[in-house]
Amino acid sequence: MWPCGLARSLVKLGYSVLVVKPLPQTDFRALRTKLEPHEFAISEGQDAPPSDLVDRETWDGIVHLPADVSIRVSDHNGTRLKLLYSLWGDSVTAVGDPEEPDEIFASMLDVADCYQCSTFNFLHGFYRAALAELRTALEVMTIGTYGALNPSNADYLAWKAGSGDLTFGRARRRLHASLRRDQAKWLFEEVGLLAGVYQKLCSYTHSRPDASDGALWQSNGPVYNAAAIDLTFQTALSVYAINYLLLRLARPGFTMPEDSDILFELDWMPAYPTLVRAFTELHGRAPRPPLKDE
Repeated sequence: MWPCGLARSLVKLGYSVLVVKPLPQTDFRALRTKLEPHEFAISEGQDAPPSDLVDRETWDGIVHLPADVSIRVSDHNGTRLKLLYSLWGDSVTAVGDPEEPDEIFASMLDVADCYQCSTFNFLHGFYRAALAELRTALEVMTIGTYGALNPSNADYLAWKAGSGDLTFGRARRRLHASLRRDQAKWLFEEVGLLAGVYQKLCSYTHSRPDASDGALWQSNGPVYNAAAIDLTFQTALSVYAINYLLLRLARPGFTMPEDSDILFELDWMPAYPTLVRAFTELHGRAPRPPLKDE
């Protein structure tokens, strides 16, 4: 049930007043759960009882549309979601040793958070926001890689301190200028893969007319859209793959998590030959033969 004023406003905007039905209790997605305090690494005892509980109408108004999309997306994209979840888990293990953090550690930590947020937004139909998180992940990783190779650079130190304006473009150009040819230098060219993917993601971050929420939804609210799902999923895999290439530059001894090798074995991925070439140059071996999308 919508508040009358809100319902009228939504109808004027083209929304229909929502009529919903609960999922059957046999569907595990029908139940919400709450973690116990001891499940957290840092906890201050038992949770305080609710002090300002949201009313049901407000709650429903906020969650009904994205919750509906999450059911529809997970109805038909279970394998994709499982892969994204697995890749995020691997990225957490790739962050590094918190007891002995290296120069790229903090960037990797932020990148893993971006991946988690992107997948959550993807599941709930916020495709543009999911793509924007991928842009942040690529930018942070590029700057972090530059810093790992140039830890005393003044611009990088200012960026770490929050007072500098070292951007993706500057970091990419400086990497291109300083890398050796055997370090996949070509990957950082003005018309290279890194620049192209980042520019594409910028369109979604800035919600340009052909890359806005409405353009992706073909509607005026989060909805299931197969084309947007394909785009977001494939772009996510591309960013994961590129960032692992960057990590190999930042940590020359880095070894890919075994389950994440799949990123370089899917020949239907965008720019697949380019990813394989860069992987081969940076790791000194080719990835395993391609898998087929089944």
